[in-house]
Amino acid sequence: MKDFIKYNVPIRNIDNLPSYPIPELKGTLERYLDWVEPLVTKEELEEAKRSVGEFLETEDSVKLEEKIKELGSREEDSWIYDYWVKCHLLVRAPLTPHTNVPIIYENKTLLQYEVIERIAILMHSAAAVYKNFKENGAGAYTIKNKLYSADEFHGLLASINHIKKGMDEYYINDNCSEFIVFSYRNHLYNVQVIKEGELVSVGEILKNLKDITSREIEPLVPNANYATIGVERDDAAEVLEKILGDEGNQRSYQLIKDAILVMNYDDTEVKGVYEELDNASYNREFVNRWHGKGFQFSCTKNGVFSFIADHSFVDGGTEVYFIDRVKECIENSSFSFEGAADGCAVEEINFNLTEEIKESLLDLKEEFDRCMDGFKAQYVDFEGLTREVLREKGILSGDGFIHLAFQVAQYMTYERINNTYISVDARRFFRGRTESNRPVSRESVNFARELVKKERSKEELYELMKDALDEHHRRVKLCQVGEGVNRYLYVLESLYKDFGREMGITEKPELFKTNAFKAIGDNHLSTTSFGHPDMKYLYFPPVQEHGFGIYYFVGEKSFMIITAYNEDLEVMEKMIENLKLSINMMLELKS
Repeated sequence: MKDFIKYNVPIRNIDNLPSYPIPELKGTLERYLDWVEPLVTKEELEEAKRSVGEFLETEDSVKLEEKIKELGSREEDSWIYDYWVKCHLLVRAPLTPHTNVPIIYENKTLLQYEVIERIAILMHSAAAVYKNFKENGAGAYTIKNKLYSADEFHGLLASINHIKKGMDEYYINDNCSEFIVFSYRNHLYNVQVIKEGELVSVGEILKNLKDITSREIEPLVPNANYATIGVERDDAAEVLEKILGDEGNQRSYQLIKDAILVMNYDDTEVKGVYEELDNASYNREFVNRWHGKGFQFSCTKNGVFSFIADHSFVDGGTEVYFIDRVKECIENSSFSFEGAADGCAVEEINFNLTEEIKESLLDLKEEFDRCMDGFKAQYVDFEGLTREVLREKGILSGDGFIHLAFQVAQYMTYERINNTYISVDARRFFRGRTESNRPVSRESVNFARELVKKERSKEELYELMKDALDEHHRRVKLCQVGEGVNRYLYVLESLYKDFGREMGITEKPELFKTNAFKAIGDNHLSTTSFGHPDMKYLYFPPVQEHGFGIYYFVGEKSFMIITAYNEDLEVMEKMIENLKLSINMMLELKS
């Protein structure tokens, strides 16, 4: 394990899942040239071809490929895993909402209970899932007859993204934690949920929560948790470092680090998509979050739940895995709130903060408020677009269809099509992460142009659309087996930076300097989607200047939540208008 991951427990492939594939360098670079072609000029493509050809003729390419093979051949590891963790630890802009997205959570089984009872049940159920993991490990699980690895689960609970100058550090508790941190009015409490190897009763947890929330507590503004919303990592790291100069604060921080998760209870009510998502990111008045914690739930006074997971160590599929395990625990249990007073510990976690540190923490919050105010979201319904309608028209992929519509809308908005990021799950392999599908192809660009020109018949346009959807599907399948482009190229360049000098590579290969290499990593549209009954919607803000962040869902009711920075709101409105028009035009191609 790399020194930026603080965890001493071996992660074993206990179910003998297949190892993550090691792609061939030459084949990956050929795919790179193919995928980047529609994104660059003819001159830039020729430059990219020359750089690839020259690179493959050098010993440098052999050395770097052998290094990837060395990483990928390690027992019970992969060539991507450590580097993808490192990627997240290097980029902090800030952790939320731009890196770790808040997701609105609703378990219908819980709706029969009072809000504070739901919190107690969630804490009890999360502790049960965690206890089972610590006792039995994380192996594999099945979805629709396909086996998936749960090895990332090691880093979801009892973990934290520790802020450090230059690059963060990921900490995972080696031992079995017994506590969940409960935050209320920005005070932090360590609540015992496991005692002497047994789960604390939900009634006892509830009693402790009621005891905390029934008090007249003045909000603690600021508390040490304000450091976790620092927009500039080094500024936040400097403040946290000063806080931890106090030995008592070190002990308090260790309690936060070791806790199974954080459960936040916000003394506020929210209504509607925008208020729910804003408050899910953080409580505007008090913060009441500890961002960077492996996993945290939040709940408002009127029962709107949300959660945020840190993406340094885990991907979205592991979040779904955890939510499913919690759901099973809730549905298979009967809860009694008549907990006996068995002496379970609950204590406030206190930090000694100087006036200078408090001032710095308040400055960090002011910067984060500006960050949150810097973009806007819009919820958009797509009337007439459903999976059933698409199937009737011979279209099996809702994802492919919506991404093709995104491209047509871009062409109508800009007269060009920018690169798009789509995450593709690779958890069918042990120590897999995600690959990045790039849906802009020659076929999709050709379709977008011809659809906008309106010179072809509906039958011809439909066939062009099918060609584009087939290419989209082909790329998804490649990504699912580790045969994408972006992850490999990222690791290739990272290995040059880390080991180039010791391998005798004296000059940076031209491959990494070209405009095409930059274009393949561009994320003008950064998108995500999932379908889960307990996960309603999320914020997915833009990850680069003048870009869009899009969460979309194609189902019985299709919609998206699109975000843009304030300076791009006019373009966003035009994009939405063109997207609706594009969808209608595409749906009309076959009656």
